[in-house]
Amino acid sequence: MASDRDAARDVIIVEVALPAKQVLLFQALLQGEDGLAVSRCLDPEHKVQQLWTTPAMRDELYAWLDSLPAELDLHIVGEKLWAGERHGG
Repeated sequence: MASDRDAARDVIIVEVALPAKQVLLFQALLQGEDGLAVSRCLDPEHKVQQLWTTPAMRDELYAWLDSLPAELDLHIVGEKLWAGERHGG
């Protein structure tokens, strides 16, 4: 069983795809949501962005993504859990 300390290292990674012409606007909107997620470009050829957030912020992130205008043409393409490095003890 993971401790609270280990759980604090867990990160939810949500992958989204959107047209290249929308990436800058998307990132600007995300920056306005202080602490919601950190973005990184996973695959510029396929326009996939990764949004790294905490398990506690996951539902809020999805609600925010759902609230974005349809003109962004954003599609959620996946989600995974990244568990931070574990140390015995």
